[in-house]
Amino acid sequence: MQNRNPFSWRKKQMARSIYGYENPRETTGRIVCANCHLANKPVEIEVPQAVLPDTVFEAIVRIPYDMQLKQVLANGKKGGLNVGAVLILPEGFELAPTDRISPELKEKIGQFVFQSYRPQ
Repeated sequence: MQNRNPFSWRKKQMARSIYGYENPRETTGRIVCANCHLANKPVEIEVPQAVLPDTVFEAIVRIPYDMQLKQVLANGKKGGLNVGAVLILPEGFELAPTDRISPELKEKIGQFVFQSYRPQ
């Protein structure tokens, strides 16, 4: 019987969580989140039908959920749910650099955080 060090495993998992996965798909093909697996929700995504090369475009992801639901925060108080999504861009596509994003789009993006899952 082999002993496993659970702390070592957890430490590796935490490192993956912090830095993101190289590939956000499990071996079964299921798309996974880099930080949690707490829920599966249906999503709606809105993207252009066609995009010209070197064009900045907007992808809108909607995740319908009950806004009244709360989670326990680090300070022990109740707060809004953390909600996120994994968006896999086709080969050759990448996130636009900040200097190419219009002020209107920057305002829409607001405080959203983007975590890359592949090496830059």
